[in-house]
Order: sequence, then C-alpha cells, then structure tokens
Amino acid sequence: MTIIKKFDPDERQKKFPKKYFLLAVVSLFILTMVEIWVANTVAGFGENFAEISSLKQSLSLENQILENEIAKYASLNSVASQSAKLGFSKITSIQYIR
Repeated sequence: MTIIKKFDPDERQKKFPKKYFLLAVVSLFILTMVEIWVANTVAGFGENFAEISSLKQSLSLENQILENEIAKYASLNSVASQSAKLGFSKITSIQYIR
C-alpha cells in the first residue's frame, strides 16, 4: 500500500480563512465607532468646561465689584459723613454726670 498525495492548489490559499478577515473588519469597525463616541464625549465635556469656566470668571468679576462696593460704604469718610447727617458730631468737651 502506498499513499499518494495529490497536489491540490486550494490548500495553499486557505492559510488565511475568511472568518479571520471578517473578524478583523468587524473589530476595526467597532474600534472606529468607539473612537468616534469618545471624541464626541470629550468634545461635549470641553464645551461644558468652557461654559463653567466663563461662569466662574463672571462670578469672580461680580464678587470683586461687590467687595469694592462694601469697601466704599465701609470707609471712614463715608461713615463719618453719614454719621454727621444723622446728628452725630465730634466731641468737643467731655461732660460728666455727678
């Protein structure tokens, strides 16, 4: 008994089956979709961060304006002029009650 093997050219072409090629294409498609989703999410976070940053800046500016207003109304000249309008004056002589 001798075994004779025929030369079959189809065997050489089957080294890379179609299922591996299909698997590679599907995985590339999924990775592309994930990359697009991540880029979109990061862009959304960037817009939110920019909005929050601008709100922080406007609140800081408003806080500075209010601090300046408080300082203006609490200054000694302002307090002295308001007290003079209300009838308080500087003491000229001290009087004691006996």
